[in-house]
Amino acid sequence: MTGELEEETYAPTVAPQGPQVGEVVSGYQLNQDLGRGWFTANALGAGPSVDVYVRPQPLWAGLRSHRLLPRVTPVGDLWVLAPTEGTPLTLPLDPDAAQSYLTDLARLLFALEKQGYAVTDLDPFSVQLTREGLKLRLPPQVARLGEAAQPTLRDNFTPPEVQEGQPAQAKSGVYLLGALFFQWLTGCPLPTEGPSSVVLAGVNASGVPQLLSGMLAPLPQRLTPTELLAALKTAAARLPVYGLAAATDIGLNPERPTNEDAYGFVWHQTGQHGGGAVTLRAVVSDGMGGMAAGEVASQAAVRAFLGSGAPTLEAQVWEANAAVLADMQGRDGGCTLTGVQICGTQLQLGHVGDTRAYMAQGGAVQQLSKDHSYVAAMVASGQMTPEEAQVSPERNKVLRSLGSLRAAQDNYVQVLPEPLELPVGSRVLLISDGIWGEVPPPVLHDLLLQEPSLQGMVDRLIELSLASGAPDNATALVIERVR
Repeated sequence: MTGELEEETYAPTVAPQGPQVGEVVSGYQLNQDLGRGWFTANALGAGPSVDVYVRPQPLWAGLRSHRLLPRVTPVGDLWVLAPTEGTPLTLPLDPDAAQSYLTDLARLLFALEKQGYAVTDLDPFSVQLTREGLKLRLPPQVARLGEAAQPTLRDNFTPPEVQEGQPAQAKSGVYLLGALFFQWLTGCPLPTEGPSSVVLAGVNASGVPQLLSGMLAPLPQRLTPTELLAALKTAAARLPVYGLAAATDIGLNPERPTNEDAYGFVWHQTGQHGGGAVTLRAVVSDGMGGMAAGEVASQAAVRAFLGSGAPTLEAQVWEANAAVLADMQGRDGGCTLTGVQICGTQLQLGHVGDTRAYMAQGGAVQQLSKDHSYVAAMVASGQMTPEEAQVSPERNKVLRSLGSLRAAQDNYVQVLPEPLELPVGSRVLLISDGIWGEVPPPVLHDLLLQEPSLQGMVDRLIELSLASGAPDNATALVIERVR
């Protein structure tokens, strides 16, 4: 007796279940077992390696097509997965990007719930970014709502009720997305002890701990897909942020003792849970040169336009017209006006005369307003080139102005067919002819695109006008969406 024990390994007595590596199923040779019924395989004789599913027909095969779901094709006794040309997400993600991707997946949960399915398992490494956006490389595991879910276990991801085999609920998919969202933001899976308040409070992103708390809560308190989408909409409802600068100058013409230009802006903003609202209205007006009290007309127009409660820009401009008529008290005078209103991130224009509005967006500049002037009409008819119009002595002759009509006239005020969306970085410039008449278009465009300081830009436009002799008053106002 030596006291030593010998170890002997016995061969398994239970035969392997299901297809095995090396077998041929429906013309495909199985090469590598990926788990959960998935294999890599090659069509016999030709073709690249593809992923195939070899278990009996899964529930996900009956799902309606969705842009996030991969395309699978039945071939005999297996399902062939169309390759997804994407890349895995690089963790940790920026909170804004993570919430955007989470919203996509929450919409998928909502769509599946409407079909009567709950998501009970999702491979976290299946989420990929493609040229078309987010996509799942593998289909999620689903169960019919109210039926017992097949017990699964994916460490730190599987919802507790799925581990226990309880009837499937749409909330199970919300838990999975919560675990995925946590990993996206932190680069780590949920800790083994679960989603405690201390763990969630450590996620340093505004509003995210509260969102995760609702997604990873016990089943009775957990968010539904509909509630999750509503919470994500509230979290994403952030007010746009704008910057603004303006300047005006009388110019150098000794025959113009008064600056007949005027400008102004009003800014209404409310901030609250769920977003709030922002409305910005701005205007530049040029009193008619050579007419009595042109500054009275421009100031009346600006004051009335900014204070108008009319529902449209066109109606606001006509209220400005009425104010000009009232303040001029029968004197010979009038003004041009170019005004904009930004509601949230959308811009609308109201314009009469030859003050101008420009938009800088995506590295390009376009003139939003159309000059109501003699030279503009000559250019439109082909009798003058834009270059000739820029230096024509007739360029100050306007064909439309406020104070010249007593009743509203259709199509007299220029407005945009549809509001324009203002992405981050967009700039809107309002100027009088004392600027655009003296600053060459290439220089003006370059300043609008390249000058980082808004106040520096309008000051530079005034300087350039003065350097050219400034025969007219010069006014510039610029707005930029900075966030």
